[in-house]
Order: sequence, then structure tokens, then C-alpha cells
Amino acid sequence: MANTYFQFKQFTVHQDKAAMKVSTDACIQGAIAAQYWQKKNPGKILDIGSGTGLLSLMLAQHLTKSELTAIDIEEQAFMQTRDNFAQSPWQQRLQALHSSLQSFGNDTYFDAIICNPPFFHKHLNSQENNRNMARHDEGLNKSVLAKSIHDLLQESGSCCLLYPATEWAAWTLAAREQELYPEHTVYIQPYEHKAANRVIGFFSRHKQAAPTTAQLTIYADTGKTYTPQFIALLQTYYMNL
Repeated sequence: MANTYFQFKQFTVHQDKAAMKVSTDACIQGAIAAQYWQKKNPGKILDIGSGTGLLSLMLAQHLTKSELTAIDIEEQAFMQTRDNFAQSPWQQRLQALHSSLQSFGNDTYFDAIICNPPFFHKHLNSQENNRNMARHDEGLNKSVLAKSIHDLLQESGSCCLLYPATEWAAWTLAAREQELYPEHTVYIQPYEHKAANRVIGFFSRHKQAAPTTAQLTIYADTGKTYTPQFIALLQTYYMNL
């Protein structure tokens, strides 16, 4: 059974309501996005499918001038996000909304958009309804997601997505069809001798002459010792680093 909360250095994420709990993958995404966007200094950020609100909280800690809006279609996740925001040091810059992406108003454009989207397409659905919604992409497929991001993104803005490596080609195709082009891609491997199993990518509305790539290894060996690279990335967030 997952812990009902996850304690970070500057904030707490309660996760008793949300179907999807705090994960290492999501923490890596939040930290990488915070670093990548620091120089860009985005004014308005949208968090699509906020779950616990983890990504918004990580960005709020690092990007001290950004205002963040987090949306989730699932009511319990929205409530969890709202409550976690209210207990954080940055509640004045954080807003939680109960909304699907498709019905979210498009009168506001965002400098940055982050999403840890539903991963699994046509895989065996879990019996728990909320977790099923959070894990499977039937309700928010890649084409719908890419079009919505394109429509909500400022001309000079960028978005950050996390997918399993097996889903990455399908996402990049959907993104390209909506004129979203890769800027920077990070391949996440659990161990040095293992292939990357997660990919984090930044996309914009402009083609890049030379998109950049990077790689992050989580564990130094087959045990649970974090690599220096992982520690440097997460040490401002994780309690024991």
C-alpha cells in the first residue's frame, strides 16, 4: 500500500485521494522541466492531468515568478491537487481546476505546458475506475493532446511530456502532425546496462535546426544507489539527498 503522503524538502504531497501516486518518473520530469525552463522564465504554466499536483509544486519551487494552473478531469485528483496547493508555500501562484482538457477554455495562452499523460493504449484496463482513467489514454489520446497543446501554447512557448520509450515514436508523430517539434529530449534508463524505458521531451511550435538530447541514469548498480547525476538533479527536492 502506498504511503498517504510524500514529504519533500519544501512541500508535502498528500496522495490518499488521487489514483496515481508520486513516482520517480514524475519527480525526474518535474526537476528536468524546472531546470530547462529556468532561463526561459515562463510567466504562465499549464499542468495537464495534475493528479496530486506534484509537477506544479516542483515547478513553483524552482520557478519563483511563474503562475501555474493545474487541471484534472477526475474529481478526487482535482481535490487532492487543490488541497496540496493550499498547504504549500506558493499557494498564491497556484490554481487547481476541475476540468477536462477538451473543455478547458482557450482564451488564455501559456508560456509552458507540462503533462505526464496516460501511458497505455489498448492494454488490459485495471478494475479501479479512477486509476484506469489516469493510466490509459482512451480519454486523452496523443492526437487530442497534441492538438490541445498546440492551441494553448504561446508562439514562443514550449511543452514537456513524459512517455514510456515504447510510446515515444507514436507521440512524436502525433506532435509533428500538430506542428509541434522537438527541442530537447532526455532518455531515462534505470541502470547503465539497461535501455532507456522512459523519455522526457520538450517541444515547441518552431522547427529546431539541431534538437539536443541527453541521458539520465537513475541507479548506479543493480541495487538502489542513486547516481551522482540523479542526486544532483533531485537534491533540492528529496529529503534524503
